Amino acid sequence: MTAALLVPSMWPQGAGPVGLAASARPAAPAPGVGWVELLMIACAIVPALFFALVKGESGGRSRTGCLGWPLKLWTLWAGANVMAYPAGVLMYSGTAELDRHPEVWLVAAASPFAALAVAWWFRPVLPPLHWPYLVLRAALLLAACVTAVLAAERSGLPVTSVSGIWGGASLAAALVCVAAWRMADGLAPLPQLAGAAAVLGGCVAVGATTGIDGLAVLTGEPAGSGAALWAAFLVAVLLVAAVGLLGSAVWRLVRQARTGTLNRAADRSGGLWPPRPGQVWYATVPFREDGNESKDRPVLVLRASAGHADVLKITSQDKTGMPSHLHLPLAAWHRVLNKESWLELRVTPLAYANFHDVQGLCRPDVWRELGRRGLRSGGRADVPAPRRGSRRRAPGRR
Repeated sequence: MTAALLVPSMWPQGAGPVGLAASARPAAPAPGVGWVELLMIACAIVPALFFALVKGESGGRSRTGCLGWPLKLWTLWAGANVMAYPAGVLMYSGTAELDRHPEVWLVAAASPFAALAVAWWFRPVLPPLHWPYLVLRAALLLAACVTAVLAAERSGLPVTSVSGIWGGASLAAALVCVAAWRMADGLAPLPQLAGAAAVLGGCVAVGATTGIDGLAVLTGEPAGSGAALWAAFLVAVLLVAAVGLLGSAVWRLVRQARTGTLNRAADRSGGLWPPRPGQVWYATVPFREDGNESKDRPVLVLRASAGHADVLKITSQDKTGMPSHLHLPLAAWHRVLNKESWLELRVTPLAYANFHDVQGLCRPDVWRELGRRGLRSGGRADVPAPRRGSRRRAPGRR
């Protein structure tokens, strides 16, 4: 790529901070949109969509080979540059620079799509992220990149005059967002809370021992120069991420307290606790004939309430032709189950303490059939789009 990926070509050398008047020279004729801008947008969106599709097909495991990580980092770098362009529009709003470079408007208009592609790329495979939350993540990512560039410019970093600073500030925010998503999606609330508190405490300790003030970057006050300024900027980004993770962990703990699953918040299912409608779990299910004996088997969660969940048992015993069971062919369920199975159409209440390992998601056609039979509630469930699935670990016992 050209230097346009390192620093936008529209920003003049030595440009002043936000609020200062633009250069007095007259605006030159607009050069129009060039191939560089279109290539930059394509590099930000197309590879991210490819990685997202590969992630969905492989159940969350990467299949991009040895060149995967450099290509992923390059894609994230290109996306961060595109998502930084709205900050430039805000900084130079009402000046002649925007009139001289109309291509900036095209890149800024593409920034929400780049953010959405990155958010879809780093989404959790299980449970699936519903579109409203995916759009919310994309909006937060875009806001983080724009805010990072504006904060870097206000703190004195040469975002408009030194090649790479512009994209570096946006990339730092994007990387921290991705790391925060990984923590929120992969950790139970208590470890997430501990991790966020550790990051917050580390930032405070760095500030107390070195005098680096990340809050000064957030408030627009002078924060030093050179390496100290860069360190203050990075501390500020980490502070914002830690506060966001703390809020997310507290919200999840409140949700678990409301559903009666707080005492199992550190369950080995990690960030997937508690069980939710539409998920298939392995659980210890007592026999109806003798409550003192039980069997470890997969179950499909129908409803979740305080203290227990209503489930349908899954068995590998041949129940062909029996109206009390629904066939789950292995060809369609191989990402969730490891044998030909049948779903018992009889609701069983099961305490949360009996659940121990999430396996995947119910197929949409089966979930709709359960709705037609009046077995499930009408609330939102974790059911993937058609022909999607996920698999974690499939113990051999049924």
